[in-house]
Amino acid sequence: MRILLALFVSLSINSYEFKSYEAKFQFQAMGFSFPLNRYFTVEGNEINTRVKMNVFFYTYSIDSDFTVDSNSVTSKKTSVKDPFRDEPKKFSLAFDGKNITSKELGAIAAETEVLEQLASDAQVRLNAANGVNEYSLSIFDNTKSKVIQKNYKLTGEEEISTPFGPINTLVVEATADEVGPIIYYIAPEFDYLIIQSQAILKNGEKRILSLKERPKFLAE
Repeated sequence: MRILLALFVSLSINSYEFKSYEAKFQFQAMGFSFPLNRYFTVEGNEINTRVKMNVFFYTYSIDSDFTVDSNSVTSKKTSVKDPFRDEPKKFSLAFDGKNITSKELGAIAAETEVLEQLASDAQVRLNAANGVNEYSLSIFDNTKSKVIQKNYKLTGEEEISTPFGPINTLVVEATADEVGPIIYYIAPEFDYLIIQSQAILKNGEKRILSLKERPKFLAE
């Protein structure tokens, strides 16, 4: 009995271990399509993840650091460059539990621990890997410059078509009062990577981010 209990406790406290990867995505909005590159570097429990997308003469990018411990993601810092949002179009954030500080945006306090956007994606992947099917996250929305609570729920499984063949995915829907819903398609065979997401804005506009090549998982 003690052996079984020890095994259960060990499994409970060990977090899912992500792999480093590089991946090429395609972003579609308003009839246009743009390539987006994503990088995910793991060193122990510390992770750096970056996205970069060129849109005509502009560059959109996010560079974020967070940690994973006991199946929980904790944001550390993020730098955002978004030429399409209101000023400031460049800003950095430092996270400390419920508190966020920024030279450009000032101090921001929340009622619960806050994740930045890329770290929240990692928490969604982590929860999918651990079979957590319904939960809420407090996320700093880079466009609105405010903390938003999103509710997530596993709605089923779906096989989706990709340029490299059909892939079985877990489907998770995120909803919030302030923004439209997002549907995530998570592929267990690709380290629970979100290989496609569909965001529906309040005005009905749909934005789709989809993996266009097999992800390149990097050797440790």
